[in-house]
Amino acid sequence: MTPYENVTFKERLHEEAAKLKEMSFRDKFWYIWEYYKFPIIGVVIAVFLVGSIGSAMYNNRFDTALSCAVLNSRYDSEALTVDQYFDEGFRAFIGLDENTKIDVDYSMSPSFDESAMNEYSYAELAKLTAMISSKGLDVMIGRPDVIDHYGEMDGFLNLEEALPADLYEQVKDYLYPVTNAETGQESFCGIRIGDTSFGEKTGLILEDPVLTIMSNSPHTDTAIQLIRYIFEQ
Repeated sequence: MTPYENVTFKERLHEEAAKLKEMSFRDKFWYIWEYYKFPIIGVVIAVFLVGSIGSAMYNNRFDTALSCAVLNSRYDSEALTVDQYFDEGFRAFIGLDENTKIDVDYSMSPSFDESAMNEYSYAELAKLTAMISSKGLDVMIGRPDVIDHYGEMDGFLNLEEALPADLYEQVKDYLYPVTNAETGQESFCGIRIGDTSFGEKTGLILEDPVLTIMSNSPHTDTAIQLIRYIFEQ
């Protein structure tokens, strides 16, 4: 028989409150995290998912030309010009109507190291997974290890096949290969953009960034235009 078997929920809450009252702040934090970390993580992930779904439902009222996630980036707050780069420069480059949105998210820093995972890491991965599975992401820019992870799951478009001939000739020396974990097949799904002016002109600091187009992107043509824009700046 467990200590709480014959105790009502209300009585159990009183007992828990009495325990916490006698503890120091540090002990309270440790106790709550030790015994309730999984419910806490679940709530955080649920909040992120609900927020993402709500945001997606709201944004779906408007036309979106492109959705881009720049992962694991840092930025110089004084030099940050992401909005100008995408919402002004790229918009003008492709002649996009001002009433059509370009979404750029550079807030996420996903990690796949289980020893370093916490509730925020799980929440970010859940958010990114939701964006991908709902076709809410067109372009992913990230470190090679992040691109390798999603490339293993056949998450990206083969750029050798997708790029127009003239653009392929322009970027072929920068193509980045990924390997499908199931088939073992290697394909060039990424483009290294570290030698372009992307970092300087956006104010984003990235480690050997690779650009990819999601295999389920509904805006492939616009994503290809972004590659052209990046390499022509």
